[in-house]
Amino acid sequence: MPSEDKRIFERFELELPLNYSRIDYGGKNCIHTHDISAEGMGVTSDNALVPGTVLNMSLRVPSIDKELSSQGKVIWSKRLSNSFRAGISLNRTELMEISTVLRFLHTRPA
Repeated sequence: MPSEDKRIFERFELELPLNYSRIDYGGKNCIHTHDISAEGMGVTSDNALVPGTVLNMSLRVPSIDKELSSQGKVIWSKRLSNSFRAGISLNRTELMEISTVLRFLHTRPA
């Protein structure tokens, strides 16, 4: 991951299950978000995600019973000791909807 952060949108640390499938292969998989913004997300996975892979994704936000769907591209991936981390850039983003949900989750009482 580059050391210089050029993000435009605020990024929120948020662990939620994320279902995805590769557009070239139909099998569904589940990973977890690590952080998320209106234009991208960091994820953790038991398996490596290959940079350049395009994913169809569905994120369920249980506390507000909302499901957000999007398509994204794996930008980077690295191995950790027992798992993998990857960065995904969102291709089609409903900016207002995702931003609203993230702001709600960030400001709600614990």
